[in-house]
Amino acid sequence: MQITRALRRHVASWELLDRTDGCPVCGATRRRGRVFQLQANPDVFMLSCPICRACSASHMPSPAVLDDYYAHYYDDREQAVTFSGATRFARHVLKTIPGNAFGSSVSILDYGGGDGSLARAIAERLIAARRIESADIRVVDVARHAYAGGDRITMSYGSPSEPMVRRYDLVLASAILEHVPALQPLLVVLRDSVAADGFFYARTPYAIPLTRLLPGLDLTYPAHVHDLGAPFWDRFTETFSWPARVIASRPSLVAARLRDAPLRAFAATLMKLPSRIEGVLSPFRGSRRLWHLVGGWEVLMQRR
Repeated sequence: MQITRALRRHVASWELLDRTDGCPVCGATRRRGRVFQLQANPDVFMLSCPICRACSASHMPSPAVLDDYYAHYYDDREQAVTFSGATRFARHVLKTIPGNAFGSSVSILDYGGGDGSLARAIAERLIAARRIESADIRVVDVARHAYAGGDRITMSYGSPSEPMVRRYDLVLASAILEHVPALQPLLVVLRDSVAADGFFYARTPYAIPLTRLLPGLDLTYPAHVHDLGAPFWDRFTETFSWPARVIASRPSLVAARLRDAPLRAFAATLMKLPSRIEGVLSPFRGSRRLWHLVGGWEVLMQRR
């Protein structure tokens, strides 16, 4: 069973980097425990950090492996994103952001955003609702799939190797953090890219709880090298010393639409339902919920 459309392949020993003791997500050096075996010969495990609660691969794929993989990442997709229905995504994200959160113009950083269609959908919805007059969108991705701007939407594209030089009203990191081996520096950059009173949205896999029920579950390594669920995001502001308030911490919106992949969408919706009901009935932190078999998690935070 596979949790996403990402391709999995066996990684040979010469394609792996040496194991490091430190957590690649928070930098802690305390011993991480094994929670799941990703592959055998050579053995690669998911390890759990006792400090930040992130789960990460014991051995990261080499840059050459990742360069080859991501060179064709969007080849079989109509749009260069991994989410079906940009308007649906925009509606979902904006439903949690206060109506008066932005001024006449909004700046958006879409990190790992492919062609930027998700950020553009958010801007279009804000303009249509007369919540803003214009938008400035910066898309950062290894692939360059330009999506044209418009009269009131400016779009520019950059590479992850380029330095971040400004702050944004909204920073999106949708289905990207799990792909970045050395994640700690990027999380610091994204944290520092959020403007005062700005928002940070992230969507990540949270599949480790499912492995206890489904030991044959495919976590799509080496595409996914981290599993970042409720326990991680509940500690995020503390781990990264960030003065932000958590607006939403919940099972992620199902990426597939019923009309595109009915079985996958229905199964994912059903799987997340108990945790969603818990969130409605009791506003406690995500990691304290009883139901964690959700497959993915999302958070929305606002910088204080």
